[in-house]
Amino acid sequence: MSLARFLKFSLRQSPLKNFEIYRKLDDAKWGRFVGADELGNRYYENREERSGRERWCIPAARPSKMDASQIPPRWHSWLHKTTDEVPRPVAAEDAAALCRPKWMAFPHYENYTGTRGANVTYNTVRPKIEAWDPPAGARS
Repeated sequence: MSLARFLKFSLRQSPLKNFEIYRKLDDAKWGRFVGADELGNRYYENREERSGRERWCIPAARPSKMDASQIPPRWHSWLHKTTDEVPRPVAAEDAAALCRPKWMAFPHYENYTGTRGANVTYNTVRPKIEAWDPPAGARS
C-alpha cells in the first residue's frame, strides 16, 4: 500500500473505525455504507476503486472466527456482482421465504467444520484389515 493511499484512508474516518477496518480486512478501505444483513455484517461500496475491489464486507465476527460461509446468499451475489440490486432488509417472518430459493432444501447456515456442530459421519462397514493386537506376556 502506498503512503498516499494510507494517508487518504487515515483522514477519511475516525481512528477507531480505521483500526477496525484494518484489523478485519488487513487493507485500507473507505466507501459508502450500503446495508447490513441479519448476522450483523456491514456492506460498503466505493466506485472509485479498481474493478473487483469496489464492494466489500466488514464481518461481525472476530478475525479469528471469520469465515466466508457467514455471508448470506443474497449479499454474496451482490458482492460478486451477480446482481446490482442491493438486498433489502427482511422482516423476521419473511426471512425464510426470501433468503431461500426454491431449489435450496435447507436455510443457509455457516460452515461448522472444526466445531462441535460439525457433521461427523460414521462407518457401518467392517474394516478389511484388522489391527494387530500383540499378546501381552506376564511380567516378572
